[in-house]
Amino acid sequence: MSLPDVRIDKLKESEYEEVATILVDAFESNLAYASIFVNKDRLREGLFWLFRTNLYLINKRQSVTKVVRKKNSREIIGVFSLLPPNGVKSELRDYFKIGLPRFIMNFGFSALRTMLKMDSLNKELLTNAIGTNDYYYLSMVAIKANYQGSGIGSYMIDDCLQKLRSINRICHIVGLTTQLPENVTFYTRLGFQKLDEGEIQLKKGCYYNYNMKLDL
Repeated sequence: MSLPDVRIDKLKESEYEEVATILVDAFESNLAYASIFVNKDRLREGLFWLFRTNLYLINKRQSVTKVVRKKNSREIIGVFSLLPPNGVKSELRDYFKIGLPRFIMNFGFSALRTMLKMDSLNKELLTNAIGTNDYYYLSMVAIKANYQGSGIGSYMIDDCLQKLRSINRICHIVGLTTQLPENVTFYTRLGFQKLDEGEIQLKKGCYYNYNMKLDL
């Protein structure tokens, strides 16, 4: 697949807030993320903090997030992250740098607990479905609303997979979770296989989840 009018770049630290806003717009209606914050009036604020700090943490020691922009433009129109097997390890000082105590003051300890539980449970269920923890993890995939349906999403994921196939990689599986049936259709077209699905119950809500993988 070729889209000559776009290019894929590494995310820069100066672009974290711009990308976080794109992710908030994409995931605001997602029940999984909405279940983290009890006060829905502050949902966007909470999600912005969550995505911005996550971008900082996962890219702190190695670049794992890529952005898509039109050639000859600085505007970011798409984003995805590909984490290595076993994820990216953060140090305690990283959490203080991102303002975790302030997050607890603003949104409550229950929001932090729900966020951590959701992340842990999703990865546990995906690992169990795949049958190994040796896989690349595709996450935070989003396209700006006015560019959706243009083929950019397929292009950037296909480009990511082709690059993985061309390197001396440490494992041969890509895994992901999604909460939307239309995303299952999207990733199936790209060669992913649905492994299982089911409702996930949290203390403050529930959401439906799909686990998928692709063999490189």
